[in-house]
Amino acid sequence: PMPHHDHTIEALVEQAVKQAYATWSASHPSLAAVLNRLAMQERTVTSLRESDAYHQAIDAYQDARNETKLLGQLLDLAGTILPTLLAG
Repeated sequence: PMPHHDHTIEALVEQAVKQAYATWSASHPSLAAVLNRLAMQERTVTSLRESDAYHQAIDAYQDARNETKLLGQLLDLAGTILPTLLAG
């Protein structure tokens, strides 16, 4: 069974990606209108989890247990990743 904190991380990742997508789509409404929001969020989560910055943020979180800081880091990451998915 997965340790309890993994659920917290999962929830924070999901929250960060949703917020980043909402922010992004607000500034690109016509593009967002033709995209599949859930598919974009899933791709963002996948890319996020593959990044070194994500693993560093998780390591730091597991030491400090600072959810607010982790959420901020994940939001920054997701916001950086989203536009690159569209470019690719």
